[in-house]
Amino acid sequence: MKIFTKEYLVTSDQTAFAMGSGDLEVLATPALVAMMENCSKELLTGYLTAEQTSVGFSLELKHLAPSKVGAVIQVTAEITKQTERKVLFLIQAFQQEQLIGQALHQRVVVKKATFLKN
Repeated sequence: MKIFTKEYLVTSDQTAFAMGSGDLEVLATPALVAMMENCSKELLTGYLTAEQTSVGFSLELKHLAPSKVGAVIQVTAEITKQTERKVLFLIQAFQQEQLIGQALHQRVVVKKATFLKN
């Protein structure tokens, strides 16, 4: 299957405290979601035409461990199932060797112009 890996640096504006999703200076779950969606989007982009893009449809996430500001998070997205318009990903996020998050994510391929008309 198709796999893509990207590294992200945890910054102070990505903490639970800064984003309002918690009280601590650790990676916020919404920031982890953004990293995972970005990684899967980048993997899929190479297979789309210039008229197409993909949009997130669903995400089932487990945020397993905290990460402090300055931590490097390695996210790997793997396409596990693909139809003409729907793509399912298994995404894992690691801080060094520790699994800190895992998700099943579905994206839908759309035509940019048609999607923007809605």
